[in-house]
Amino acid sequence: MHADGYVVAGFDGTAPQGGKWNLLRAPFKLGRHRPDAWGTTPDGTLIAFAEAKTAADILNRHTLEQLRIFGAVKMKAGWKPCALYVAVPREQAPKLDAALNAAGLLNAGHVIRMHVPEALLRDGRHAA
Repeated sequence: MHADGYVVAGFDGTAPQGGKWNLLRAPFKLGRHRPDAWGTTPDGTLIAFAEAKTAADILNRHTLEQLRIFGAVKMKAGWKPCALYVAVPREQAPKLDAALNAAGLLNAGHVIRMHVPEALLRDGRHAA
C-alpha cells in the first residue's frame, strides 16, 4: 500500500516492522469489521484497505465477510473500487485464490495480493 503511494492513516495493533504506523489510531469499522490498515492517496482522492491473514484464517467466515465488505467499497467520486491489499503466506496462495473466489473477487483488478514469508504474519503482525 505504502509502496503504491498511499499514506497509511490507520493501523490496527502493533507490529515489529510497523515503525511509526504503530502510533496511528485503529482503522474505522465498515459494518462489523475493521481492516488491519487503511490509507489514502496524498490528495485524498483514493482510499485503500489492507488485510493480513495467517494460513489458519484465510478461508474462515470472518475473513470471507471482510473480503466481501472491503472489496465492495467504492469511492463516491467516480465510483471507483477502493484498492484492497491482502497479505498471506506465500505457500498459501491457492487458499487465497479460493477465498477470493468465494468472495466474488478472484479476478478483481482492485485486489492486490501480497505473498509474504509466514514469519511476517505471526503473532498479530501486519503488512501494510
